Amino acid sequence: MSLKENCRERIFNVITKITEKSKYVIMIVDNNAYKILSMICKNEELLEKGVSLIELIDTARSSLQDFDCIYFISSDIQTVDFMLNDFKNEKDAKYKNIHILFTSNIGKNSKIIDLIANNDFILKRIKSCACINLNFLAYESRIFYFENNLNLYDYYPLKNSDILFELSSKLLSVCSCLKISPYIRYQNSELCRKFSEVFYNSLNNMDKLQNNNSNDDLILILDRSIDCSILFIHEYSYQSLCYDILKIRVSYEEDEEAHTLSFEITNNDQKKEEKKAILSEDDELWLKYRHYHIQDVNEIIKNEISSFAEQNAVAKIQKKNFLNPSEALDALRSLPQYESMIERYWLHVYLCNNCFKILQKKNIVDIGLIEQDICCNVDKYGKELNYSKNVASVNSIITSADYDQEEKARILLLYFINYVNINEYDKIRMIESAQLGLFMQKMINEFLKLKLHLNYMYIDENPSSSNKVHHVLDKNRKKIKYYKNIAKNSKYELTRHEPNIKDLILQIYTNTLHKGQFPFVDEIKSQNINKVPPSSEQKQNVSRGTIWEFKTETKKLLKDEKKKKIIIFIIGGITYPEIRHIYELSEQLDLDIYLGGTALLTSNILFNQFKKLSNF
Repeated sequence: MSLKENCRERIFNVITKITEKSKYVIMIVDNNAYKILSMICKNEELLEKGVSLIELIDTARSSLQDFDCIYFISSDIQTVDFMLNDFKNEKDAKYKNIHILFTSNIGKNSKIIDLIANNDFILKRIKSCACINLNFLAYESRIFYFENNLNLYDYYPLKNSDILFELSSKLLSVCSCLKISPYIRYQNSELCRKFSEVFYNSLNNMDKLQNNNSNDDLILILDRSIDCSILFIHEYSYQSLCYDILKIRVSYEEDEEAHTLSFEITNNDQKKEEKKAILSEDDELWLKYRHYHIQDVNEIIKNEISSFAEQNAVAKIQKKNFLNPSEALDALRSLPQYESMIERYWLHVYLCNNCFKILQKKNIVDIGLIEQDICCNVDKYGKELNYSKNVASVNSIITSADYDQEEKARILLLYFINYVNINEYDKIRMIESAQLGLFMQKMINEFLKLKLHLNYMYIDENPSSSNKVHHVLDKNRKKIKYYKNIAKNSKYELTRHEPNIKDLILQIYTNTLHKGQFPFVDEIKSQNINKVPPSSEQKQNVSRGTIWEFKTETKKLLKDEKKKKIIIFIIGGITYPEIRHIYELSEQLDLDIYLGGTALLTSNILFNQFKKLSNF
């Protein structure tokens, strides 16, 4: 089930009911509603549904008194005031009749109700007023996030608990769109416990939520301490790498759209022309290859372009051997019927080329091997590493002039995150050895002050009072064994590390998720959940490294039933490597798994967040 499609269908159904009765309709949105709409549909699609014009509520607008108006707005006082100003008096009314659609429930916000109720003139024109529960950004079919002004460090500690109610309202919208009333489990931290209680009460108070036929849908609430390594390690799948090293924007700022980038294309006049593209599931190539390794994407795109060029009649006449994708696209650019396709391929040639240029320029591949060793504590041959080996590797990077400040900061953060009992003197000495600028030094120190890395998810299986420096995985032999197996079977030596949420999802699937570390909010209610675990044969298939096997009979039985839905929600934000694994696990386990968070994060976004701190 696609979350994005559900959201699109929800807004389209409401709009269609209005436009079927009203001949002339325009749509007024606030900034928040505009972002929500931009994620799930295009303006052209709204026009096809009968909306003649879409405008922002806080801009100067012409009066269109023959038009009915749909106000798709947030439930806040300022936005409602903008709407009321459109109807100060009968002569100056901007529109004929109005339909008010709130993005979220106004609940007990009596001020909004009073403002509308006390305006007799607008009351006469209101034809409908409803909350449609679309108060989040449906980024992809399985991914959502929230747009807010909070940074990662604002949650540790959380200074204003009111934000939990706002987050709860948005997460409630997600559940409403998926038509589920899930059981709630949470990471046993103070932040997750408080939020889970708020969300539990909100879920119980939502009267019109339609329950799924399945009784074991689940939401697991985590905070960013569940996995810090994933914030700074380089990941080489197409989407992750593009957003990381090309620094593609994920938020809406001023006139800049999110998830857009500019690139150059050679037009028919042999001139360079700048184009803008949105990286979304509407791009078939992006949708198909976003989770492939960058090397595979580069080869596939190159082969597809060359193959198409060779098969094309005009290209054959030219009898030219194409040395690279750009030359092949040049040969095809004069064919108008292929214009949009060629432009799409230009985009992906641009993305691949620029990724490889930056990887080479910054020597990131050299760093990548050491990053994998630090996070897995196993080398590319499957041999377990010791502390002296890893610290020597880190020192070789931070003392070299071949790497820039950001790369040095990232490798240091990975080292400090993955090793326990490093004393302050050694931390200071290593940071000084890296010859970092003042900002990078402060950023490392401020991140470590949050103490997120000290709340590691693995239980110490062999408790020891030793104060020696040791790797966080030293106390989890199963994980070390797993990474040894990965190293021996992985196609690429720089893709061995995996995010911790993969373990959690597999444990949910096998009913082995630790109840002490991840308790239910309602223990009594949780006893009704389906507790039949997969067979031992299924468990063996699930846990076998990177090679997944499922019996045909099992898949058939699962498909005959309604799929269980699992939402993983992370306070603090989600990352692109985690996004990739959500799609892979959804397919492999035959479950509907969704991932969401309070933000989308890359290492560059985190660095920019810390620049906002007052002491910087």
